[in-house]
Amino acid sequence: MLYLLQLSLESRAGFDRVIELMATGPIKLILWLILSGLLYHLIAGVKHLLMDWGMGESREGALRGAQVTLLLTAIAVVLAWGMIW
Repeated sequence: MLYLLQLSLESRAGFDRVIELMATGPIKLILWLILSGLLYHLIAGVKHLLMDWGMGESREGALRGAQVTLLLTAIAVVLAWGMIW
């Protein structure tokens, strides 16, 4: 991803090349995988912030928080798939 960023910032031709590369399947898959990991990290981070405020500190609350985290991540990943492809 850093290579693509560097290429896009070098010149107009480099930017056009990145646009062409982004239309290929393998690059889209890699972008989706990276975005999926970032989305999970974001949602799990929000869950931990809520736990720091005292929400979901019980065993049942922690289980429910984990389930909600996975559900929200699955929804976000499917939406990201639709946006990328």
